[in-house]
Amino acid sequence: MIKTPTIVLLALLATGCAAWRAEKAEESAPTANLAGTWTGSAGTGGVFVPVSLTLTQSGAAVKGTIDIAGRPDYSGNVTGSVQGELLKLALQWTTLAELRVKQDTITGEPFPGLPLSLRRSR
Repeated sequence: MIKTPTIVLLALLATGCAAWRAEKAEESAPTANLAGTWTGSAGTGGVFVPVSLTLTQSGAAVKGTIDIAGRPDYSGNVTGSVQGELLKLALQWTTLAELRVKQDTITGEPFPGLPLSLRRSR
């Protein structure tokens, strides 16, 4: 008979492996094209602020500017890299959390408690 702690451990391992496989699939996807202007909003609880992100790209390297309305501390020049569908950006003074790129959409939580959703402007 399998004891409860063993079942819990096996369930945690299976969940961890699935998450690891999903992240590896995102990393191995073709490098996303991020050049252009992205607009949308960030916020939660019914309070959202406009966000604009303009990027240029050379291979996996990206750079540009981000503007989060009313938050000059979260706005400015950014540099970073893209690997598959995973985007890593940093301001001069802080690294933003990893973002996800799916075609013309960027999503994630660049700062704790600040969900972000952007669409490429056409």
